[in-house]
Amino acid sequence: MQLVYLDESARNDEFYFFGALITDAEAVRSIDRSIDDIIGLVARHVDGLAPSAEIHAVDVFHGRGAWHGVPIAWRVKACDLVAKVLARSSASFVFRGIHLPSLRARYRHPHPAHRLALGHTLAEVHRQLATLDDDGFGLVLADEHHMADHARRDLRNFKASAAPGFTSRPLHCIADTIYFGPSRESRLLQAADVATYFLNRHRTIREGDPRAKRALDKIVGNIRSITVSEYVWFPLKHNAPR
Repeated sequence: MQLVYLDESARNDEFYFFGALITDAEAVRSIDRSIDDIIGLVARHVDGLAPSAEIHAVDVFHGRGAWHGVPIAWRVKACDLVAKVLARSSASFVFRGIHLPSLRARYRHPHPAHRLALGHTLAEVHRQLATLDDDGFGLVLADEHHMADHARRDLRNFKASAAPGFTSRPLHCIADTIYFGPSRESRLLQAADVATYFLNRHRTIREGDPRAKRALDKIVGNIRSITVSEYVWFPLKHNAPR
């Protein structure tokens, strides 16, 4: 069985994204241990950062929360090292997004973007799981969210039958329900957060500083090396989610 770590990310009122990190036992062990080592390395060189600190990508990027006061060079290094850990692991990554202005322009009463993006992401996770050599079964874990009950209900419906607009077939490769927990206690949820945040930023922000662009390109290059499916839906173009 695979463990699928799910994370969401938005860009203002323009885009809504989900990322899913699909892992086997080897990837779980290596990513968990390696991120502990990375944070420990930074903590030994930077006063005030605890070795147990969460690597929450938006906080690391902007120097907020636990990463307030950490020099930018160390913040960049931490993200770069996490991306390298992912690139060297046996994990794979799925990225899905929706362009919200197009969604609202195309449909008078669109489905909620959160539910649409979740359905499209889980449908692709299902497709990836079905191609694996093992039992082709995956358990989904996600960060705590106020929409947790809706997400669990949606998955139950997606597993029972195809849901027009959300999935094209029943998602029988996804086990049980979606389990929600605090990302601060899970290095794997943190890894999914890093991957999702940086693909979001790379697609939606034009970096004004050439140094920032080079650093971002390097991080995203490593994340894309394990990305098996990356797609953003623009409904006005009449293109169906793949």
